[in-house]
Amino acid sequence: MKKSIIFLWFGTIAGCTFLGIFFVNVMAKEPQPPRMVSYYTCIRIQPGDTIWSIAETYSQETDLSVEDYVLRLKQMNHIGEDTIHAGHYLTVMYQRPEAEEEEDLNPSQ
Repeated sequence: MKKSIIFLWFGTIAGCTFLGIFFVNVMAKEPQPPRMVSYYTCIRIQPGDTIWSIAETYSQETDLSVEDYVLRLKQMNHIGEDTIHAGHYLTVMYQRPEAEEEEDLNPSQ
């Protein structure tokens, strides 16, 4: 009786270990979404542009909603209201996936 309980116990531990290793390997092989990096640029406001139309365009390249992007635009550009004027410049943010291999900015000599 003791032998069968010990055998069952070791079999359970071995089975759980095998399944754990199997699931860890499966999870490790799942492709991870690339990490997004934020970049900033200045655009010239064109006639007819609104802060909302600009946010609709540039928020598509971020993980922000249009409303959150408008708030971010206002913060970045120190704007209190929704009013912007053609001919002025506006700093906008966009995101791109992080490069897998970063370029060496300080090449060895």
